[in-house]
Amino acid sequence: PEESKAMAGVVQRAREEGMERGMERGMQQGMQRGMQAVLERQLVRRFGRLPAATAERLGGATEADLAAWAENVLDAATLGDVFGRDS
Repeated sequence: PEESKAMAGVVQRAREEGMERGMERGMQQGMQRGMQAVLERQLVRRFGRLPAATAERLGGATEADLAAWAENVLDAATLGDVFGRDS
């Protein structure tokens, strides 16, 4: 009985930790999707309809990419300027 209680406690803690990690991951993904959406709206407003390759690039971007591009869009004269000329 004591061993069963101890195991139940371990299992419960593991579940709680897993749920916490899942929630954190979900929040991060949600924030990243939000960043992508805002940047896409800014790009469309500034440069017009985006090429499919640009939309794909936004979809696969890291948070660091999105943050850099969001800063670049403020001074960019062209879409290429936002992404560092390699777009």
